[in-house]
Amino acid sequence: MATRTTQLRILAAALELFNEHGTAAVSANRIAERCGISKGNLQYHFRNKREIITAVFQQAITEMDSGWYKDHLAPTLEHMAAMYVRQLQLILKYRFFYREMADLLRQDARLRKRFADNRERRMCDLEKFMLALQGRGLMRFPSDPRRLRALVDVTWIVNENWLNYMDYHDRTVSVPAMLEGYGEILEVLRPYLCADPQQITQESYLTIERLAAQASARTAEEAPELLVV
Repeated sequence: MATRTTQLRILAAALELFNEHGTAAVSANRIAERCGISKGNLQYHFRNKREIITAVFQQAITEMDSGWYKDHLAPTLEHMAAMYVRQLQLILKYRFFYREMADLLRQDARLRKRFADNRERRMCDLEKFMLALQGRGLMRFPSDPRRLRALVDVTWIVNENWLNYMDYHDRTVSVPAMLEGYGEILEVLRPYLCADPQQITQESYLTIERLAAQASARTAEEAPELLVV
């Protein structure tokens, strides 16, 4: 079997197990068993579990790189809602990482550096998108770039941690929960909106409901355990 094919099998098995049980409860042996390969074969591709975790995170970065850096070319409020759904779907897919992020980053300096570099790139791109919205007359932001970065940071924090917030309150991941999270983001941005906030909220919610339904249909076929209902 080709090396890359085996590596992808290992990473897929690891992602499933990490999401189901958490990284601490999953050994390299258990990942090898799920793949149907020997521990020696697994170690030929990845020396230890830490390397596997880093490689899984790199897959998430690769997904972002595949199309997330063209958002400024579609500076609409509808697209902003689509970006929110897209981020939640990624977090749901790699939910073990976002649940354990603080510990994983604390334990691995290289992973922490990779995460920080990716986060800074995402922040700069989100700023670029926000300024494109302003250029379309849809929003009006403070002239101080530090205040714009603060707004981007707050919306990022809400988006990145919303699914964990749902977990803390024993709530299922659902379309209503997604709408509630986006409502929090709109509240942060409300003072800077140039259009009618109520209309924006209604149109954004319709977009999220439509995209969430589409994502759920795809996920039900590809990986039922990740279904958003």
